[in-house]
Amino acid sequence: MQLRPRHYVLLAVIIGLFVFNIVRHRQTQPHVTPGPAPIVTTEPPLQSPAWTAFDHAASLRDAPEPDFQPAMTALQAQVHAAPSADLKGCLTWLEFYRQGTLHPSVDPAWKQRSQRHLDGCVKLHFDTSTP
Repeated sequence: MQLRPRHYVLLAVIIGLFVFNIVRHRQTQPHVTPGPAPIVTTEPPLQSPAWTAFDHAASLRDAPEPDFQPAMTALQAQVHAAPSADLKGCLTWLEFYRQGTLHPSVDPAWKQRSQRHLDGCVKLHFDTSTP
């Protein structure tokens, strides 16, 4: 069988569509950007009454409101009593987490970000949002 010019045009169109679909598919793939590098510390976490109160409140973050509220009140009292303790950001993320627990959203990203931040605060005993 001998190819005629219209066959070459048809082959070129088919190959062109194939290449076009490959390029379009690669452009629609989501680009994964790496998150911030995890914080690594070799120092033991600081111990203070404010951080102890934070650890207790964070351990009750999924508890019902009657169990959580006394721990939150004690934590807020410790924060106001010791303003040098750098845990205001951690306290804010704890409040975000509780808000997401009380009023669930369709966006799970808030709870994941709050949980990641709170876990960093509990582990390292400093606000992981500050440099």
